[in-house]
Amino acid sequence: MIRSNRRNNIASFPTDPVEIECKECGRQGRYTKATLIEKYGDAIKLPDLLVALSKDCEKRASFMPAACGAIYPELVRRWQESG
Repeated sequence: MIRSNRRNNIASFPTDPVEIECKECGRQGRYTKATLIEKYGDAIKLPDLLVALSKDCEKRASFMPAACGAIYPELVRRWQESG
């Protein structure tokens, strides 16, 4: 089930394009907000969007879904700078 609300969603993401990356497998991606909103809706929560974008990851599909290391690098940078 995809959760949604207006807080912590794609519409409020601080950058455009939206980048994702995985330190585990090296995958990277850049998506425009408009494309993501068109496909998933503007209220999709960021954790749910990350799962949707990395759904074909072999590690996410395994018995150990936490093994997938997909992140939003911009959010990690901002969190590290504020801490």
